[in-house]
Amino acid sequence: MFGFEKSLEGKKVFIETLGCAKNTVDSEKVAFLLTNKGAKLVDTPEEADIVMVNTCGFIEDAKQESIDYILSYAKLKEDLRKKKGINQKLVVFGCLSERYKEELLKEIPEIDIMSGVRDYIYLVNSLSANGNNQKLIDTSGEYRDIIFSEGEVRRWINKDYPYAYLKISEGCNHTCSFCAIPIIRGKQRSRSIESLVEEVKFLVDNGVKEVILVSQDTSSYGIDNYGKPRLADLMYEISKVEGLEWIRLHYLYPTEVDDSIISAIAGIDKVCKYIDIPFQHASDRILKMMKRGGNKKQYIDLIEKIRNRIADVAIRTTFIVGFPGETKEDFLELKKFVEEVKFTWVGVFTYSHEENTSAFSLEDNVPKSVKTRRRNEILRLQYDITQKELRKLVGKVKKVIIDEVLSDRDYIARSEFNSPEVDGAIHLVSTTRLNKGDIVESFIVKVVGYDLYARKV
Repeated sequence: MFGFEKSLEGKKVFIETLGCAKNTVDSEKVAFLLTNKGAKLVDTPEEADIVMVNTCGFIEDAKQESIDYILSYAKLKEDLRKKKGINQKLVVFGCLSERYKEELLKEIPEIDIMSGVRDYIYLVNSLSANGNNQKLIDTSGEYRDIIFSEGEVRRWINKDYPYAYLKISEGCNHTCSFCAIPIIRGKQRSRSIESLVEEVKFLVDNGVKEVILVSQDTSSYGIDNYGKPRLADLMYEISKVEGLEWIRLHYLYPTEVDDSIISAIAGIDKVCKYIDIPFQHASDRILKMMKRGGNKKQYIDLIEKIRNRIADVAIRTTFIVGFPGETKEDFLELKKFVEEVKFTWVGVFTYSHEENTSAFSLEDNVPKSVKTRRRNEILRLQYDITQKELRKLVGKVKKVIIDEVLSDRDYIARSEFNSPEVDGAIHLVSTTRLNKGDIVESFIVKVVGYDLYARKV
């Protein structure tokens, strides 16, 4: 169906992935398409015939990072052309280019192919067809989701780590006033349970021990194609896959976390007792302006329910400070919420004023310096809380998974209470040789910063 002729035979491709874990999955799908057309993935842009940048367009800092990377690769392309006569292609795709295709192509003419998020199959086919160096831009109107093409489009497996992200749906039905994701990714489109189970089997067959469920709104999985949320059913079915050790949940929307989800996390052995729920704020006034649904009392009640039903659960959340109109009183209410609830892990973003969101009509009236100061205040407060939460583990024995092998005795690991990339790690010492993906008992010795130190039992 997708023309897997070897039309990129021998071409060397470097993919730079920016942004969230969902982008990582997209890049792995694109990489699979490329290798099935005969391309070879390489580790450095200097050796590539084609450099591809999967961009992020969520907030200002992420957009600027994407632009900086594109500019650096545009310079590399020109340097290779001038100094070595090499005609390298520069391809830009993902969220930033979905929002600003024409602007990027105008400002950075070194870009050869520009694609958004709607049709990655078109993107790869464009690489095959673009032998005459004609500039191409994807103007697809419909979303042709690569994550739904399981029969023919698998994914490239990153063997560096024993975990993989599993994108269970695309898009979002919520209309949070600060968020551009529905503009970029469209309405929610969930995959079938059967297809996700098959992908997990594929991942496990290729050495994956932990799958991390991601989407724009994980808790609403299935509501579009099954008529009701079916995240709990999905967890039960995935847990039956032999060889899979851990299942982890990211991006649960607080007002959509129901009893079935909590019961599944509590009752399924393979599901990590870890929940990522972005609450975003605690002031009812700001939450209403954010169009989040729910209020502080509902959030507190949910947290209490989770902790009563799931012993020793780790809860991660994120907040936005500096939303238009956020007063000192609003911020202090958020700060008190963080102090009283005592989350295990917290991330904090400063508000980014994004075009075409409903909040863009509001005055971005909190100075940047105030946003930064408020962010740092929350992070300093949370650092002490996280330290206290981690110290509760000292002297206990916990199962950990080996992420990295540093030497014959030194390893980087995680427990079920640590998610990769966003939380602290565990520095493990073992007198016996271990491999990536091994799950072993470890004795927690001490806390240093956000990390734990342990020895294998």
